[in-house]
Amino acid sequence: MVVRPLGAVEPLPLTIVRIGQTPVRQGAACSAVWRIESGLLSLEILDADGRTFLVDLVGPGDTLGVPEGAIAPWTATAWRPTRLVELTGVDAAAAVAAQTTRAAWVAAGFAWFGVADRLQRRLTDLAQRLGRPVPGGVQLPCALTQEELASMVGASRETVNRALMAMIRDGAVDVRGRGRYVVRSPLRLVADAT
Repeated sequence: MVVRPLGAVEPLPLTIVRIGQTPVRQGAACSAVWRIESGLLSLEILDADGRTFLVDLVGPGDTLGVPEGAIAPWTATAWRPTRLVELTGVDAAAAVAAQTTRAAWVAAGFAWFGVADRLQRRLTDLAQRLGRPVPGGVQLPCALTQEELASMVGASRETVNRALMAMIRDGAVDVRGRGRYVVRSPLRLVADAT
């Protein structure tokens, strides 16, 4: 058995974020880049007119933050208790690059797709990244209001309601309680159609 002196092992740089806390604030200097170990956070942008854009929901394995000292483009708010592991050097640079790629994917969706397609893509993305398998599909990690969904896809609540009702009617999405959505598997949809 190898015995190491107590000072030989460095503690894991871990940050705990409670529900409602904001480890990153839009317009403020950011203190670090983190990998999300557990939990759920929203990324929101507030414009000069007071409108809020829900950019994304991020969870385990996703990245949060910008290089130290850089100004944060959004506010991150914990929706669940969250554990963050600080990244440095090459890991931090790779994480920021991954964040940039994801932001480009979201922006491309606004340019290339209509509201119904944007909503379907965002729900499917959330289900794949953060959801949990349940009978009939994958349940999203949290309840989302139609206002929040509208903010995520850049549309009015009424337009999102119509698109959502069409998705429910077509069997692409199920509703399990208020704001609890289950995205049905594309393979199941094909099987149901035959």
